[in-house]
Amino acid sequence: MLKFKNKMIQGAIFDMDGTMFDTERLRFQTLKQASRELIGVEFSDDYLMGCLGLSARSAKQLAQAEYGEDIPYTEIRQRADELELESVRQFGVPIKTGLLQVLERLRKSGLRMAVATSSRRAIAEEYLINANVYKFFDVLVCGDEVQRGKPHPEIFLTAAQKLNLSASDCFMFEDSDNGVTSAYAAQGITVLLRDIKAPNEQMLSKAHYYYESMEDYLEDLNLYIPALGMPSLQEAFPQTLNQLTVGIHGFGAIGGGYLAQVLSHWDGYTRPKRIYASTRNQLYRSAVNAFGTYCIRYGQMSYDERIENMSIIDADNLQHMQEMYIESSLIALCLPEKALSSEADVIAQGLYARYLAHQDQPTAPLTVLIILNKVGAKQLLLEHIRKALVALSDMQTAQAILAQHYFCDTVVNRMVSKLTDQNLYRQLRIKYNIFKQSQTEDEAEPVEIEDNTRLQPEQERQASLYVEDLRRNFQPSHILQTMDLILFNAEIDMPIYVENASPLLQKMRQMILVEDISEIQLIKNRLWNGVHAMLAWYASLRGHQTIGVALADPQIEQFMQQLLQQVQQGLAVVLPHRQHDLHALAQSFANSCVHAYKDPCARVARDPLRKLSASERVLGSIASNAQAGLPYQFLAQGALLGYVYAVQTHQLTEAQALAHLQTQLQQPHFSAQVALTLRNYVQTYLPQLLSGALEPEQLPLLKPTSSAAQYAST
Repeated sequence: MLKFKNKMIQGAIFDMDGTMFDTERLRFQTLKQASRELIGVEFSDDYLMGCLGLSARSAKQLAQAEYGEDIPYTEIRQRADELELESVRQFGVPIKTGLLQVLERLRKSGLRMAVATSSRRAIAEEYLINANVYKFFDVLVCGDEVQRGKPHPEIFLTAAQKLNLSASDCFMFEDSDNGVTSAYAAQGITVLLRDIKAPNEQMLSKAHYYYESMEDYLEDLNLYIPALGMPSLQEAFPQTLNQLTVGIHGFGAIGGGYLAQVLSHWDGYTRPKRIYASTRNQLYRSAVNAFGTYCIRYGQMSYDERIENMSIIDADNLQHMQEMYIESSLIALCLPEKALSSEADVIAQGLYARYLAHQDQPTAPLTVLIILNKVGAKQLLLEHIRKALVALSDMQTAQAILAQHYFCDTVVNRMVSKLTDQNLYRQLRIKYNIFKQSQTEDEAEPVEIEDNTRLQPEQERQASLYVEDLRRNFQPSHILQTMDLILFNAEIDMPIYVENASPLLQKMRQMILVEDISEIQLIKNRLWNGVHAMLAWYASLRGHQTIGVALADPQIEQFMQQLLQQVQQGLAVVLPHRQHDLHALAQSFANSCVHAYKDPCARVARDPLRKLSASERVLGSIASNAQAGLPYQFLAQGALLGYVYAVQTHQLTEAQALAHLQTQLQQPHFSAQVALTLRNYVQTYLPQLLSGALEPEQLPLLKPTSSAAQYAST
């Protein structure tokens, strides 16, 4: 049961043509062609408009009045049916935008549902099955099954009776004059949706609710449908695919191992019909497209989650990238900061192509999720995109394009690692051997399934032909459906924090919408990213390969706890109202690290100089703690280990490391005393750690001092 605007709704009865399916226009075309073929005269638009919502019997009477008693109406209608079916079988049923989301929400609200259509049952069933919506309906009542068609109320009353409901407790969805008259006479709760014919005053007077489109009704319905909560890790994705296409610009660890899951859960009612994802990795691209699916492995839960409906495209194929931007309703930008400059050109070309494609027919704004793992990511990204758009057009056009869309900053709350090409190659080799072996095995005998209703002999023969043909064509690739391709290892954290800047995101299950994303970005940057980096530097210097294995080392585990404590202390001063979030995120981070056995230290430790920038995750925490008079000696240790790692991995020399630190300490974040203390600390112990004279676990703690000699005497 659904409470909708103070009315208790128990059922929903839908007209089909023009209401659920955009078939009235197609029907007009086929009837015109059929009449032209059979009587040499094309049915007029006035006649066809008058037939909207009529039963076949009533439409025939209208045709006889218009074109003469001897018109072969039955033959014309049959020929039109043939033409329409040819089109539907070739191109599919044109579904009204928003229909699938509406049906899924009404069904999950507990409503009983029916179709009341003037079409014949043979046509209605084919359309409902073709559109994959028959599963939503308990009852189907067709025009050839009632004595009096629309505008008489019989068809709606019959549908309500079959649902065992009072007509007054049912939504009745219609688009035509005859249809809404029928529903109104049945005393249903009439929902009028505009189709070809704009409603007149008489139609509007019979409608309890009027909407310009199914999408408008969906928007209203959403106000009365509860948002589903955060999904559990092993909860299945929605079965029903909506009509949306979404994209992931960057099929890396976060794109493929996190955002693909977020987009697959969608709002819990439906999910996108297609997810595009771009990558330059040819092996990953060809493997996923060949299997049609891939898996994310959650080692902590011994669970492999299958991601489907993915189309992996070449990030260097500009045409395919532009098509992704043109077709998508949402695109997640999963990019490393160092790729911003080059990828901004691709993003700009995609947005510009969308702008040109929709100039004559405006479409809904694109929602862009910015997954950049950086405080202030949106501003930085928009500057790059604006510059690239100006190069393609001019400043006015660039500003207009950016103003059309929703750009939403995010904070990712999960650790993910991508399998190496070698690991993927080993998987493919093993699975290929299994596949080849399966082709040499004898085919299994078909299994007979009993049903309560026996088929006629001819139906049995046809069914056998259908099944045999399907089995013969499906069998060679069937083995692929049982072989999961593991591409990513991920921890179990589910939510992603997203700036509340797009209406499309309001019902997303895995998203926590926040008004001020900068606060969450700051927490994530310092509490997760900063501690993660320092942990990886220390673990790498002690010879550990992965974060999970490193956490079994008591000294590293203790170091992590010390870092978390000092970062939390500093953030609690900056964001006192986020104390609860700080504790929860710190605990979540620690739990994730303990189980991160597949998370390489080298991946987390990479690019140390960027992470050691003045306002970034490590030195930013030191500056905050120092300004608040809080301890930061363990953070200073972490920074020093970062410089050691940078030199040992040949990213710079010892002198360059000290020069880099000096540049950062000249920023206004640091007082002269703090800058001197840090510089002396690093200058004293960096050479000793690099030479092996001092091991990381022997490193003394920083002491507030201005004398390097004092460190030397320690």
